[in-house]
Amino acid sequence: MISLRINYLVYCTILMLFFACSPDATDPLDPKYEPIEVKEEDDEVEEEGEAEFDGESFTINVTDRKTINPLIFGMNNDWRQIPGSRFTDFSQEYKTLGGQLLRFPGGWESEFYDWETNTTPNWDNKPDQPGADIDLVKSNIDNVSIVLPTTLAMNHALNSSQFVEALTELKNTARTALDMVGVDDVGIVEIGNEWWLQYAGGVSRSEKLKKYSVIAMNIAEFIGEEFPDRNFKLLINGDYTRPSEFTDIKNNFTSAYDEIDGVALHTYVGYETESHNMADLEQRIIQSADNFNSEKNFVYLSEWMPSRDYNERRLYMEAANIIPDIFQIYALSNVDAAAFWPPVNSSIPGVGVFSWNFSKVFPVGQIFSELSSNFKGQVVRTTDGEFKITAALQDESTLVVYIPGKDKSATNIQLQFQGFNVQNIASAQKFIPHNYSETDIAEPYKTTDATVSLIDQEIMFEINNEGPYEIFKLVLKGNLQ
Repeated sequence: MISLRINYLVYCTILMLFFACSPDATDPLDPKYEPIEVKEEDDEVEEEGEAEFDGESFTINVTDRKTINPLIFGMNNDWRQIPGSRFTDFSQEYKTLGGQLLRFPGGWESEFYDWETNTTPNWDNKPDQPGADIDLVKSNIDNVSIVLPTTLAMNHALNSSQFVEALTELKNTARTALDMVGVDDVGIVEIGNEWWLQYAGGVSRSEKLKKYSVIAMNIAEFIGEEFPDRNFKLLINGDYTRPSEFTDIKNNFTSAYDEIDGVALHTYVGYETESHNMADLEQRIIQSADNFNSEKNFVYLSEWMPSRDYNERRLYMEAANIIPDIFQIYALSNVDAAAFWPPVNSSIPGVGVFSWNFSKVFPVGQIFSELSSNFKGQVVRTTDGEFKITAALQDESTLVVYIPGKDKSATNIQLQFQGFNVQNIASAQKFIPHNYSETDIAEPYKTTDATVSLIDQEIMFEINNEGPYEIFKLVLKGNLQ
């Protein structure tokens, strides 16, 4: 009995020691134990590993895209600032920058231009040396648009004898201009230039609108009769900040309505304005064209720039930071053609493309050239925050992205993608001010390599870490999803 009792006690002792030493006995992952305490510890570890991103995140939606029309990279001729003796030099530099279209004679000079003499005899701002004539322009430029004047009739009372006489003269000028440029050699013809800013006899805006409508209608009817087989686009000109006025013009067209192919707009724009703000630009462009004719809505932005007045006087590299945003909006708005103004910096210092003798390309010209070469194929819709993202799908495997830093503080940027699988970063560059402490000086920007990471289909980098007004350019390789 004693022996059996001792054996039993030994057995129990060994059994207790076994469970006490077994790792399974107190394993927290064992289903028979509550895992609450340990699970909270695991969650804390995960939360530490997935810290909230400290910066700005954007989405590039490659499934939402539209074709980019190459003619949006056009430019105005500046007949007053560019003498005919220097036009060939200008045209070569313009083409080097990737220019696709030239507007002739230019802006205000178009209203006073004598096509037969290549002069502006009745213009207060006539230059000492005339600019290029149409023959010189055609010998250097492939795609040309022209402006037909309206001022002569606009300055007389509607339907007065002087108005009717002036209207006849304007029709003759239209015939002369089209004969000289060649009806088969011109791509776009505008009726009038900035009519709403003209004196127009000192009448109210609504009366100006009525007069312009009658003039444009008569010129359009005349052109339709004189050139029935024309292939160029014939456009009316109006104020993009008031899209409803294009409905008024439409209602005033009692004839020749179908002769008009679309609208010409002057989209001076900025971020620091209510009347010309960037946020409404896309909608206003589309509405202006559709309000006149939603079936024939060719859009030509025949004058545009990031206006100094609407952008807190931003100049040079500061102005260049706004250009990608504008081209993104133009492409999303289905703009068919555009012509930047001014080409020569002396016209509007700080936003011009070239120096007066074309020896220097300023930041606005540099980014214009960069985009004309690479912002092609299809524009891609992006989200916006404090920064604006410009993106184009060049082909099915190449996505180019521009991120201007503007005057924002150093910020971490995260780019996410819909409809595109990023395989690698082919190149990462940033365009930086000539001097970070003087971003408004008349010097070209510099190009340097940028540090960018690709982690789990997200692009990460820091912008403006050295100073303001950096522009990042990324070329990404991958495939459509």
